[in-house]
Amino acid sequence: MKVFIINQQGEILMPCSSRKARLLLESDKAKVIRRSPFTIQLNYGSTGYKQYLTLGVDTGHNEVGLSVVSKTKEIFSAVAKMRHDISSKMETRRMYRRQKRSGLRYRKPRFLNRSASTRKGRLAPSVQWKVNAHISLINQLKSLLPITTVVLETGTFDMAKMKNPEITNRQYQKGVQYGFENVKAYVLSRDSYQCQCEKKGCSNKLHVHHVKYRSNGGSDTPNNLLTLCEKHHEALHAGKFELNVQSHKSLKSATTMNIIRRRLLSYFPEAIETFGYITKANRYKHRIEKTHSNDAFVIAGGSNQKRAEERIIHFKRKNNRSLQKNRNGYAPAIRRQRYAIQPKDLVKFEGKQYQAVGMQNKGAYLKMTDGLKGIVKSVKKIEIVFHQKGVIYA
Repeated sequence: MKVFIINQQGEILMPCSSRKARLLLESDKAKVIRRSPFTIQLNYGSTGYKQYLTLGVDTGHNEVGLSVVSKTKEIFSAVAKMRHDISSKMETRRMYRRQKRSGLRYRKPRFLNRSASTRKGRLAPSVQWKVNAHISLINQLKSLLPITTVVLETGTFDMAKMKNPEITNRQYQKGVQYGFENVKAYVLSRDSYQCQCEKKGCSNKLHVHHVKYRSNGGSDTPNNLLTLCEKHHEALHAGKFELNVQSHKSLKSATTMNIIRRRLLSYFPEAIETFGYITKANRYKHRIEKTHSNDAFVIAGGSNQKRAEERIIHFKRKNNRSLQKNRNGYAPAIRRQRYAIQPKDLVKFEGKQYQAVGMQNKGAYLKMTDGLKGIVKSVKKIEIVFHQKGVIYA
């Protein structure tokens, strides 16, 4: 495992082996300045020798492949696991805030309380986080390694073509709903104004039903809507029967990747853009298996260089909350830390190192894991080794 190095003046150097880093630390020729990723700083002058390094990034919705390659070997290889709990956390926060505001005697309306300039270009929090995660990973590697070139594999998805493979020419402008007043009118016409539950005894009044409920992330697109009569619609929501209908394919990931591509190319104008079909052809040429880290290796120009050990990068929730104004108009109060040990922190119990999972019994006990099994012990017997930051290199 390579160790990142900076010289006495703070300039980035080529990484070294863990053995060499240990010898430098034992002889007081270097000091540790960062635990994750492990980085040392030299206490003496150095020539500052550097190689030309290329960073390849396999952008993704669930996982991101990263690889830094020189002419002779791969310096760094990793797969970053993206978070998918942003939307649920936002919903939970929204619930608590609404409950808190409902206790006020009077609150001014807050509809459209943000200016037009603030709303312009604003992304959904879950999408914005993924964009920021890509930018953060690239910037962090550029601050740790003397990277000269960044190559991004991006994807451009045709949303209309994914919905209807036969769409051509002017049909892009018209769409399937052309000539209909709204989505409901189109769905009713598509289903011939008949209940689609395939049961007898339908009522006359027709409803439009969401196959995947809005509460579960379902959309208002026609592919997720179905015509049901009022009687069977109410019975379905009451749980009296289930529809034998396959849920439509979500296009959220494709939409997110289109946004990530546009934002990354804007943020890194000097980066070189490549595409999946080029990466695939190069993988076949060099007989390399399909993985995110292998794709990043090929994107960076890798072929037959010596490979580096693959690392896994996780993102930790920082548990920060916005400053809130007190009810009586006092100054904002900063959120106080409830527990000293946070999830994913490194702790020590009976001489063995563990990773914190979460507190129990109001902070009296801590659940932790050694990677294979979890145990619960009193916090009085546990020693804190290291507080993990937002990005964790395993």
